[in-house]
Amino acid sequence: MQELARIYGSEMTAYQADTIKKLGFSYATRGGMTIGIDDIQVPNAKYNIIDDAERQVADVEKQFRRGLITEEERYREVVTIWQKATKDTISAVRDNLDPYRSVAMMAVSGARGNINQISQMSGMRGLMSDPTGRIIELPIKSNFREGLSVLEYFVSTHGGRKGLADTALRTADAGYLTRRLVDVAQDVIVLIEDCGTEEGVWMQTADDADLMEKLEKRSSGVYWREM
Repeated sequence: MQELARIYGSEMTAYQADTIKKLGFSYATRGGMTIGIDDIQVPNAKYNIIDDAERQVADVEKQFRRGLITEEERYREVVTIWQKATKDTISAVRDNLDPYRSVAMMAVSGARGNINQISQMSGMRGLMSDPTGRIIELPIKSNFREGLSVLEYFVSTHGGRKGLADTALRTADAGYLTRRLVDVAQDVIVLIEDCGTEEGVWMQTADDADLMEKLEKRSSGVYWREM
């Protein structure tokens, strides 16, 4: 587009951009891109990964009961094991993706979603955090394709509930902070022409005046320094 604008000008560039947009909309409509439950495939490797992680966690619990490690060390090791299992599951989901299915095409193209969200649908949800930000060591081994158990659903609601509470509570705090800042800064008025700084922003004229605002408008209220 930059090269097109340089050679043919703004009018032709705008026309070509509009044509490309119409072409994209036309074939996106014909393609009928959508998601069905059959597009979400659970990789077989997931179950082996979880079984291996459960064996490692059992070994850690055994060491803790024997008094070989502390409670904090046990917690850290269990969390590390499940974090690795989650990463391995994401890799398995990525390898299992059919590049021609709708889910993969949406994620790879950047239109919607990413591999982490796909992994929650077809891999495992992994570890969640409680309202204090501490990681809950009980992982959610299921995914949305298989369905969550009652306990897994309860654990997964921590994050959603905290997000809603933060949105409701912190909005008022941000509004009050803005009001206080305006109140203390309303008497601060710039009276001198030059603030004396040695740093600034370079400005230059554009070859095509239609593509960029005129230099006079962009430099309104700015102190000029010739180099």
